[in-house]
Amino acid sequence: MKMKLANKIIFLSLLFFFIKFVPAQTVIISENFKNGIPKAWEVSSTNPYRTWEAKNYRDFHYVNISAFGGRNKPAVDVVSSLYTPEISDSLQACKLKFSLADAYSNGQPLSVYITDNEKNILKKIPEKHFTSFINNPGKYDNRYDVTSWINLPKLEIPYKIEFRYTSNKEVSTTIQLNEVDVWCQ
Repeated sequence: MKMKLANKIIFLSLLFFFIKFVPAQTVIISENFKNGIPKAWEVSSTNPYRTWEAKNYRDFHYVNISAFGGRNKPAVDVVSSLYTPEISDSLQACKLKFSLADAYSNGQPLSVYITDNEKNILKKIPEKHFTSFINNPGKYDNRYDVTSWINLPKLEIPYKIEFRYTSNKEVSTTIQLNEVDVWCQ
């Protein structure tokens, strides 16, 4: 009987601690591309034939881009961006997490930015959060690496997250994004 009472006291103490001291999280974006690229997301590209596109492999959904020009051909020159929906300026203490896979890696084409609604860059997300994941010179291995939570700055205006692929006519690494999450307090 004493053990049950002690367990209840411990449980209630932990519950009180979490309610009092752990801030609630609001899921703003949780996208796995199961239904393609959502309408609230935006894609722009300098080349209409090389752009972010939704794909499905054995019921695993993701968005994909590559500048592969063909066997023994140079990489296609392309800059293509995938934008999340707007994140409100009233949300504070937001954080980003995403998973990516790569194949046929011959360089690092991915940059991640915070932009305003006119697509002006407000801040670059440091590549240290994901650049080590782009390391597969071979075929697709379907191994997705997940970033740690990346703290986003508190801004006074609404903003978006931009995933930008830039080939510079030489990098043709295939990039695949799967889960993209933004949580705020």
